[in-house]
Amino acid sequence: MTRRSWIKKMLMAIAAVLCAWPVIGFIMPVRYRPPRKVLIREKLPKGSFLIEPEFVLFASETGPVAVSRTCTHLGCTVSFDETRKQFICPCHQSMFHWNGKYISGPAQKDLPRFEVKTSEDGKGYVVLI
Repeated sequence: MTRRSWIKKMLMAIAAVLCAWPVIGFIMPVRYRPPRKVLIREKLPKGSFLIEPEFVLFASETGPVAVSRTCTHLGCTVSFDETRKQFICPCHQSMFHWNGKYISGPAQKDLPRFEVKTSEDGKGYVVLI
């Protein structure tokens, strides 16, 4: 076997692996990522809220509600307007109620909600993202 034919075979093998990689990734099952837990150490008084980087936690009459801060249009981080109790997307001005319900703008879906549980000691919350 000459050096030229060996290099040619190696390049063909590398090309075959690179072409097969997306097919293998498509066939293999998707791995499940367990939810990440965010601990809020103290309970909120009813009617108040807590702004976190990934969600806003509201203490409503029915219990705690965690609403995502990721816009359903293009994934921008939405801002919470405290005076109007609305989320506003700075990218394309989509608007959502405090509970994540869609109001207007290019986004057509509500903001996702995260599951909220009471912490083990009963003094705070655990938000599952």
